[in-house]
Amino acid sequence: MQKRGQTTIFIILGIVLLAVIAIFYFIGGKISLINIQPEEFPDVESYIQGCLDDVVKVGQGIAVKSDNFKSSLEDYVKTNLPLKCNDFSRFVNYNIEVGELTNVESTLRPNKDLVVEVTWPIKILKEGKITSLNNFISKDVLFINFCFPIIVDNYDNCISQESKTVNTGGISKNFKIGDKVSFNLKGAGDVCVAC
Repeated sequence: MQKRGQTTIFIILGIVLLAVIAIFYFIGGKISLINIQPEEFPDVESYIQGCLDDVVKVGQGIAVKSDNFKSSLEDYVKTNLPLKCNDFSRFVNYNIEVGELTNVESTLRPNKDLVVEVTWPIKILKEGKITSLNNFISKDVLFINFCFPIIVDNYDNCISQESKTVNTGGISKNFKIGDKVSFNLKGAGDVCVAC
């Protein structure tokens, strides 16, 4: 009698365990249809990247002439990227939902490398699956419209190779041979200028 009771308890526990596993398996299958599925959409990414690169090229020319390079460039990109990159009708194989561009962060390094990072949620719906693209990066070299011969020393300082007066972006400086060369673009830090 006692063995029968123990057997019945194990059978009931086994049935409950199987039922729990079946419920998790069924619910897990439903949830995966809604979840974001990783998939690559190089055509969409390439389109957005091309737009971002074009906007950054134009924006940096405007920002160099402003009072604050960093904020001027970021404002320009935030305003103009959604205007330039607004024709998603070419992607006929899936639906695209474009969110609000929420963040633009620019970094200008001393060697004139310009990096602009953008947070812009783009959802791509294809065959019941959703893929989300959020972050895009544009890398460029700051264009300053003059050449100035320099050498870079062992400490990464830009050193003038000739005496010259230079005017750019509303900034005027006199350099002698051997002077450290940099232009402090407000909001961007020192920029080593060269050909």
